Amino acid sequence: MPALVALSATACLFLFLVYLVRARALRSPELRIQRLSPSRDVAVAAGADGASFLKRNSSSIPALSRWLNTRGYAERWAFELERADLSLRPGEYFMVRVLLAVTGGVIVALIGRNSVATFVALLVAAIFYMLPAQWLKLRTQRRLRKINAQLVETITLITNGVRAGFAFGQSVDVAAKRIGPPISVELNRMLLDINLGGSTEEALSALNERIGSDDVDMLVTAILIQRSSGGNLAEILESIGETIQDRERIHGEIKTLTSSQRLTGWILSLWPTALALGFYAIAPSVMSLLWTTGAGRVLMGIWITLNVLGIFSIRRILDIDV
Repeated sequence: MPALVALSATACLFLFLVYLVRARALRSPELRIQRLSPSRDVAVAAGADGASFLKRNSSSIPALSRWLNTRGYAERWAFELERADLSLRPGEYFMVRVLLAVTGGVIVALIGRNSVATFVALLVAAIFYMLPAQWLKLRTQRRLRKINAQLVETITLITNGVRAGFAFGQSVDVAAKRIGPPISVELNRMLLDINLGGSTEEALSALNERIGSDDVDMLVTAILIQRSSGGNLAEILESIGETIQDRERIHGEIKTLTSSQRLTGWILSLWPTALALGFYAIAPSVMSLLWTTGAGRVLMGIWITLNVLGIFSIRRILDIDV
């Protein structure tokens, strides 16, 4: 019976993920337009009467959609999913997190069938609920690093296009065709915003908000100032490109200088866990006292807390902002 329940929970999770994949092809044309161009003007044109179209359509379940909108999760998760370039609604994202939490908690509870297993099941459910959020954060950071790595070459192509006599929009189009994703996707979405009737300033601001990079923010700010006060755009872009190159060089030097400290931090963080596994392999009856006795559970909780705090402290110390 426990195996059947666990299998059913896993099957429900799998079927829901299959639904998410199929749902991408079944979205309405208005939602596809909104995903490509999330600016306010396009949302109004699609019938959102001033509200965010994506927020109002956060879920196909009306009650869940209202709850997410009331709590503010719809807008925040829609923004995070947009930055991660995921074609998910906030309601679908929430359901994935809930199903993962329920599946993990039920499996652990059915395996143990005691009070300790119930506590562990609640802990596992909380961890499984947070896993998609951490994965989303890592995906966003990875995408942001790729965009920053492509930014200098993109600025060079736009600068060459402006110097050759092309307009700014044409130069961006040339850069988008010659640079690969993910920055080409963002440039094409910016051009789509402009082609759908938005101004260049609004499209640039939307681009900056979607990406969330300090380098892109510096670039967009300089272009907006140039468009309002005038100046040589090619020289401004060339200067920004050199500044970004210098920042990347300094980041590389800092990463090289702190590589040994990062390795030391990981070793110090993982060494207690490796020792615990080794001792358990040698004397499992002795190590089992950590989770079978009250004092052992307290000591294990203190160990896990201090270990996690040590990992975050070392990462925080070595996170040098340039």
